[in-house]
Amino acid sequence: MGTTVRPRANGDAKPAPDRPDVLTRAHLVDVAAPGMEGLALWLASRGLEVTGSIEPADQDSAAAARLRAAGVDVTPGFDTRHVREDRTCVVWPGGLAAPHPELDRAQQLKLPVLARAHALASLASGFGRQLVAVGGSHGTATAAAVLAAALDDGHTGWILNAPAQNRAPGHGGDRRLVVDLCPDTTTHEAAPLGSWSYRPSTATPYRRPQPAVTLITSVSRNEPHFEDTIEALNATTALARSSTTVVLPLWDKGAKIVHERLTDRPGPTVVTVGLDESADVWVLPPRWLGGEHLLTLHHQGMKHQFTVQVTGRHHALAVCAAIATALVAGESPEAMAERLASFRGVERSLSVLGTRSGITVADSRARHPHEIAQDVTAARMLTEGDVVVVLEPDGIARTSAHADDLGAALGGADRVLLLPVSTPLAEHDGPDPLDAVERAAVRVLGRSAVHRVRSGPGEPDPAQRLVETAAEGDLVLVVGTGRAEGLGPHLLDRLGQSGVPDANHP
Repeated sequence: MGTTVRPRANGDAKPAPDRPDVLTRAHLVDVAAPGMEGLALWLASRGLEVTGSIEPADQDSAAAARLRAAGVDVTPGFDTRHVREDRTCVVWPGGLAAPHPELDRAQQLKLPVLARAHALASLASGFGRQLVAVGGSHGTATAAAVLAAALDDGHTGWILNAPAQNRAPGHGGDRRLVVDLCPDTTTHEAAPLGSWSYRPSTATPYRRPQPAVTLITSVSRNEPHFEDTIEALNATTALARSSTTVVLPLWDKGAKIVHERLTDRPGPTVVTVGLDESADVWVLPPRWLGGEHLLTLHHQGMKHQFTVQVTGRHHALAVCAAIATALVAGESPEAMAERLASFRGVERSLSVLGTRSGITVADSRARHPHEIAQDVTAARMLTEGDVVVVLEPDGIARTSAHADDLGAALGGADRVLLLPVSTPLAEHDGPDPLDAVERAAVRVLGRSAVHRVRSGPGEPDPAQRLVETAAEGDLVLVVGTGRAEGLGPHLLDRLGQSGVPDANHP
């Protein structure tokens, strides 16, 4: 099936300047969406006039409150009247699956229409001070959030796709900027012919950012963004070559190949991070202390130790890669250790929500099969009982392309509950890709361990299904970015109604 495509250029569109002045008075469609909020907050913090529309269901959310507090003019719903004639551009998430009134209005006004990734690249390429970028095919959220926290000296800004707990995803700073360039922020889908797929766009040329330091976290196939690993390698190699210094974690196979590619001709300074002494930054195996990880890094003959509250070896290694990047950028290890002492991980990134009736509930925002498999494995660190995984696959396009890998990623669970695929499509005529995910999961876990929740009148509520099947001592890991986002708190409420609340629940 087709997937998200870039809008075609419109020769009649207003010419945009070669600096990010095009974002001076931007209107952001679905401004609370992942990646969009951070961009809006940064623009507002720099004194720019920002308007944005928001899903009506999100108008009282924490994201909406942060945006309004920052001075963003937030309007519920999507309407042509929200796009004013004084706007310099309209930015959209890139994941819409139907004609959109605000994009139609932008076209009528001949305003530049920028996908979020395009707007972010334009902004980053025009940033006149030190730019620290995190890129890769997936798995950038933890590293980018750690970098923002580690470098937060009061003069550092950041634009993140996912915020750290109790922190905002966007913040202004006049010294340097940390930016998460991963494209994987929203559910990208096919769209009906004649809708936004053919919408004219700005004539603004794509300007690749030129970071002072770039961390590449991972490189692999990730549809619909990268059709295969070669495409992902080409994109990350191009980003690396545009940087002054690039940091590559050698525990990722794709990053190792990028390292080999960068040695064929002069280019950026390459710094490797690895688990053996041959790496430029040598990382000892992270030690789990029961609630946090002890991290030990060797850099330029010096030993540095940090204690960070993240769960899972993969998240601990992402923190190590971020710390290595900050060291390369010249940051003080002592200052970083002090700042990271209050870091609590990324929102919904293997986060424990609480325990009720002896059952612990944790959240995961993972989308890529590699990330899901790693979070499922890491969940074992949080319980001595069974691990029950609730998976809401993200998008028809992504689920169709990765169905076998998604099912296999659940192999570390004891039981699995599959929710309908999250998609903005109102209708889908093809086969349900969840069937293939279910078959793959059954192959690794057995028929009795894999269950499905169907949507519609009379179908069981997922939370009630879990209350009836989970036992004391179990951990329920909710994975997904759509309906799943509210399922964890709802499940805790239902567990509280069915038994005595755990004394340790906050």
